[in-house]
Amino acid sequence: EQRKKYSNSNYIMQETSQYHVEHLSTFIMDKTESIVTVDDAVKKLMLLDSKDKIWTQEMLLQVTDKAVRLLDCDTQEELENFPLPTIQMSQTVLNQTRYPSVLLLVCQDKEQHRPDIHFFHCDEVGAEMVHADIDSAIGDNKHGKKMRLQTLKVNQEKMKRHRETILPPSAPKSPSPAAKGRVAAMSTQGEGARTSHAARALKNPQTSRQSDAEAHEKLTQNIEMDVQILNCSLDDIEIFVARLHKALDAFTQLNQRNKSKKNK
Repeated sequence: EQRKKYSNSNYIMQETSQYHVEHLSTFIMDKTESIVTVDDAVKKLMLLDSKDKIWTQEMLLQVTDKAVRLLDCDTQEELENFPLPTIQMSQTVLNQTRYPSVLLLVCQDKEQHRPDIHFFHCDEVGAEMVHADIDSAIGDNKHGKKMRLQTLKVNQEKMKRHRETILPPSAPKSPSPAAKGRVAAMSTQGEGARTSHAARALKNPQTSRQSDAEAHEKLTQNIEMDVQILNCSLDDIEIFVARLHKALDAFTQLNQRNKSKKNK
């Protein structure tokens, strides 16, 4: 159950990544609040922590090639949206408070006179991973490069290893039929999809193309998420089967020992 929850909250699909976080606090960079620098904001967070005045809020932090979004864990409703050009800084704050792995974002849009500093506790995935993801997304957006794909690949491997530590196998995995059960997301472009697309395009080509593209993208994301969850379940089955084999071997050895004792 814990592993399934982790997989639902933390995943990477194409250029969209999502991490479970806890929002700790948001400060305005303002002289009247004695917050002139990022270090001042960190010190204030530490002060609030020492006085037990931090109230956390669980949420999902989603990174795309255009923005950092904050979503409600249950409803997936968007709580905040920070376009990448409005994020001035991303930084980690490690082992400074009771929350060991903290990410801070300094954000300011055109309508704001002063930037906001947002603090998030990365309770399931390390703040360094989220920081690297956001930094690479900002870099790609600013310079038109594609460096983030490599960052996502590294993060995906780290998340896979972490997921396995949640339910560690008691014996090395051996090749099994379940391993062949890996699922890959199939293309959703079938004959029916093309037919319905053509019918709608006759009525309003521009609107049809836009709505179809959005619907297809959402459907693809849902399929990929289901595939990832299914693959996690297959991993769990492999681990369970390996444990059964180990228990059976132990039982067999114990029976052999008992028979040897009786023969003596």
